[in-house]
Amino acid sequence: MDFNILDLFCGAGGLSNGLEKNKNFKTVLAVDFDSNAAETFKKNFKNTEILVGDITKKNIKDMIIQKSKEKKVNMIVGGPPCQGFSLKGKNLGLNDPRNFLFIEFIEIVEKLQPEIIIIENVKNMFYSCNGFFIKEIEKKFNKLGYILNCDVLNAKDYGVPQNRERTIIIGSKSNIISFPEKKSKIVTVKDAIFDLAYLNSGEGKNESEYKQLPNSDFQFCARKGSKKLFNHIATNHSKIALKKLSLIPPEGDKNSLPKQMWGKQKFSTTWSRLKWNEVSPTIDTRFDTPSNGRNSHPFLNRAITPREAARLQSFSDDFIFLGNKTSICRQIGNAVPPLLSYEIGKEINKVYNRKNIDENNTKYELYNKDSNLFIKELIKNKIKVNHIITDPPYKISKENNFDTLKNRKGIYFGNWDEKFDLYNWIPNYLKILKENGSIIIFCSYLEISNISRILKENGTTVKDILIWKKTNPMPRNVERRYVQDLEFAIWSVKNKSKWVFNKPANKPYLRSIFEYPVVSGKERTMHPTQKSLKLMEDIIKIHTNPNDIIIDPFMGSGTTGVACIKNKRFFIGIEKEKNYFNIAKNRIKENQV
Repeated sequence: MDFNILDLFCGAGGLSNGLEKNKNFKTVLAVDFDSNAAETFKKNFKNTEILVGDITKKNIKDMIIQKSKEKKVNMIVGGPPCQGFSLKGKNLGLNDPRNFLFIEFIEIVEKLQPEIIIIENVKNMFYSCNGFFIKEIEKKFNKLGYILNCDVLNAKDYGVPQNRERTIIIGSKSNIISFPEKKSKIVTVKDAIFDLAYLNSGEGKNESEYKQLPNSDFQFCARKGSKKLFNHIATNHSKIALKKLSLIPPEGDKNSLPKQMWGKQKFSTTWSRLKWNEVSPTIDTRFDTPSNGRNSHPFLNRAITPREAARLQSFSDDFIFLGNKTSICRQIGNAVPPLLSYEIGKEINKVYNRKNIDENNTKYELYNKDSNLFIKELIKNKIKVNHIITDPPYKISKENNFDTLKNRKGIYFGNWDEKFDLYNWIPNYLKILKENGSIIIFCSYLEISNISRILKENGTTVKDILIWKKTNPMPRNVERRYVQDLEFAIWSVKNKSKWVFNKPANKPYLRSIFEYPVVSGKERTMHPTQKSLKLMEDIIKIHTNPNDIIIDPFMGSGTTGVACIKNKRFFIGIEKEKNYFNIAKNRIKENQV
């Protein structure tokens, strides 16, 4: 799918710059109140129409709407100021007059109804007033028909050499957009700017061949050998500033200065140097001032230059900033890091161009998604299933030194178990259950009553507790406890339904106890809580019919999916953890019949 972008509050264009590095994204219209930022945008986006003006003015807003329709805008991005984050502001919420620009953003979205929206804002928006503002924003956009995903992302996790946390909100008319996976490698200050360490204070003045560049009031440029580099000029510091900087050792801070030279600045990070092998702190609009924070060069006696700051924001060297010095610093400090928006764009492309793992397959669909988010998409698209059969995390992890199975240490399974919300997923998934549907949830014996209560409160009736009795349980702490040889699952059906229960004709009755050994041998995967395939096949044969649609929101290693495929049921599997998803995908493909 191709996306034509309207960039509101576009600034210098960091958000658009990153998105356009992906195929299928094109910024066709950009708007900002700052004429210098607009000139920078125009310089770097040759094919984008730029509007300079106040979007609260009716004529400007009408022009934005008209041109967006002409240009077939189907994506709106931007970082509207939202300043009413105080407890006092909570009384008014989005009606707080300080948030008027955010309201303008929402009104334009309402008029244009784009497929995708992206909002970038300060970290405080997400946490302020115990999440009050985010919840209010979600309500507003949900009413407009958007499925929202909101979180705080740190740019350093996506290849940006900077510790920069921002609230990111992504909305889609038809899909849930996951946030990109964090990268394992951190890019450091040294990686970003080491080759630019050749200017001293006041050096890097404009060269004559660049003075007449069009649309430029003030150009920074310097040359190292034959390399021509824009925006790389060092601040001409005062003698006092140079004296202080000279007393700070490489990668040091103001604690190296005599206290009488500290001045009025009280913060520990003022007069501090960047550290080569770490990420930079957040680049703000006053990075050219040593007393403002940890902005000074790691060893040279100067603040970082605009080009160095731009690199720490992940702008490429061919991105040119126009305007006076103050304006350029403001444009760079306020920008969205392009590498962050590039990764977001990649995730959008994945969703809108995704295919099942076998595009000719009609027996199953597998999604490497967060099931708590993906359910919004399923509900929005009116997906219905016959049964929910799942083995979610039990939230029983404990740190200890007891070595048990090869792939398991004690009973600590990882963050996916430790931080799991046991209950909130259930009501949403029950919304996609068909009239005569059922749900089977494996759980700890400690949670049977709590989960049963939630099932009852949400329109189902608990029929039985299924028991997996392990014929070869793991002996653990046997001098002090009974051996743990049982696992439990709650079977519940929709109220007043004609539920499925396939009792074999040759048996007078069925007991709810299933006796099977712990998974071992070739069937065993690296998943620490894998269920027996024979157990899951028995459950599926009894509680579902051929051609029924079964969903597992916490697919793990895919045992439920394998049992479905082997017994002619359709399967939808969702798994957040990439490693387990790949295991499930391979197992299900191998077991197609």
